[in-house]
Amino acid sequence: MDRKAWLVIVLCTVGIGINAWFASNQQPAQPLPTTKTVATAPAATVAAPVSAVANAPTAPVPSAAGSTPEETHTLTQGSVTWHFSTKGAGVVKSVLAGTDQITLNEFGREPIGALRREAAGNDAVAYKITAKSDKSITFDGTAQDGISIRKTYALTEGEKSDDHLITLNVTLTNTSAAAFKSEEIYLYAGAANSMSPDEALKPSFFWNDAGDATQKDTNAFGGGWFSTEQKEMRSSHPHLRFGGVMSRFDATILNHISKGDSMGKPGKIWGTRFLIDHSKDKFKDMSAAANDHAIEAAVSLPPVELAPSASLSEDYEIYVGPKEYHRLTLLGGQREEVMFYGMWGFISRILTQVMRWMHDVSGNWGVAIILLTLCIRTVLWPLQSKAQSSMKRMGLLAPKMKELQDKYKDDPTKQQTEVMKMYKEYGVNPVGGCLPMMLQIPIFFGFYSVLQNAAELRGQPWMWVKDLSLADTIHTLHFSSSLPLVGTHFDINPLPLIMGVTMILQMKLTPQPATVDKSQKMMFTIMPFFFLFICYNFAAALSLYWSTQNIFAIFQSWIMKLYMKDPVLEKIAIQPKANAPKNPANPNDKDKKTKPKTPKLGG
Repeated sequence: MDRKAWLVIVLCTVGIGINAWFASNQQPAQPLPTTKTVATAPAATVAAPVSAVANAPTAPVPSAAGSTPEETHTLTQGSVTWHFSTKGAGVVKSVLAGTDQITLNEFGREPIGALRREAAGNDAVAYKITAKSDKSITFDGTAQDGISIRKTYALTEGEKSDDHLITLNVTLTNTSAAAFKSEEIYLYAGAANSMSPDEALKPSFFWNDAGDATQKDTNAFGGGWFSTEQKEMRSSHPHLRFGGVMSRFDATILNHISKGDSMGKPGKIWGTRFLIDHSKDKFKDMSAAANDHAIEAAVSLPPVELAPSASLSEDYEIYVGPKEYHRLTLLGGQREEVMFYGMWGFISRILTQVMRWMHDVSGNWGVAIILLTLCIRTVLWPLQSKAQSSMKRMGLLAPKMKELQDKYKDDPTKQQTEVMKMYKEYGVNPVGGCLPMMLQIPIFFGFYSVLQNAAELRGQPWMWVKDLSLADTIHTLHFSSSLPLVGTHFDINPLPLIMGVTMILQMKLTPQPATVDKSQKMMFTIMPFFFLFICYNFAAALSLYWSTQNIFAIFQSWIMKLYMKDPVLEKIAIQPKANAPKNPANPNDKDKKTKPKTPKLGG
């Protein structure tokens, strides 16, 4: 790889951060009124909603949730086990077996599906299990204001069923003698947390309003240069299709089923973050553990309006599982939008489908990454060849450019004019080497986003790599004292080391322009070590991709050196412009001479 290519790589590194920011801010921030977090009140003191009609007759007061013995039940489908409880009448946790090996909503402060009268409140209703089987479960309870609540959860069946998908029917019945109206009834969407406190991608809550999906991660609550710290975020949307929480590889999605309304009904979204206590777990000695936040959210029901004895029923689908683009696309409902690939998402979606097809052919995700990398580099070979040829021609012009710079060092304008004139004489395009590489940047960003978010890579091995979603550590060195930039231990990760070595070889084998000064040479010498440092703990999938493309680039340079002729610097013969043809209808047509006109007098 030539030195200008390394400049492009630096731009790519900066662009990765910009792309990550764009992915989490895909539409302008909406006004999100901040309110104080409502403390959890004892069950016996929860008041009726303000929107309820005043002076309503008192309904029979049900027993408090805390005084009723807890009942539990589990539903199992495939590799997923759903754990239900009468405390909140929802999914306490979802245990994913197989290659996932993870528990979702582990830090949730309520079950997924808990019905809240205020977004930050708790579901204080005492529920009982009134029906259960190996495929469904039904909860019944009555609130203090006389609103009877029935929730029925069921495993999905049919064409669009999935192990990670269940249905929820919520039926509200007004058993009091007064009318009831509220826009503040929420379903708790659970909580999401990072796999490790030092994970770069932080958990976030998200929503989809008429097809426009947006997310806010835990860092968004901390404020910054242009914003203040927020305890919670709320927003209203005219066509709220779904909302939920997600981590890097998993998501909980509450999708509202709008019968006869494909745009979705009005709704509200609420989210907040909270610190995770790592004082007693394996992360307690990690510096990032002190500032590790989980995130939780709630999605409101459409506006509720019930006359006495009236009922209202709303249907939802709850997805609790991995963020796999192919799986979410098959389920429909725009759930694939939670992938948040960024500004080059259309490229990421194509690469995701191609990589999955290559996995189906090869049977291994590591091999699929290698095959897709080779395909991308092969398709881009003509662009790379053109870039290298243009840069070689620029290198041949270096002595002449030096002469012009010395000759017109006191006249920058003249110097620039002469340089451009020389480019034209020799037929050299000054941006010919950079433009082809700039066209590769969207593909680089797109594939980077694919590998960064692919839940399919979790637990997947390749050669010595045990998990492609994690660093390929084969041994850990422990030290008696803390070392600078290392700490008390050092992980030996072969793939990043291979990546660094291939970067150095690539620079050595690629001819470089003669215009590079000493400071640039020093920067380019240090650059492979800089990339090795920042990428050392990257997921093995990313290191495998980068190492593969470096090896391919070395092979490409070797082939081009053998079979591609070195360019020869020659002036281009510029053809003079031909005279304009005469009028064929008048062969004796002669050039007319312009005669001076006699001036008119008198104006």
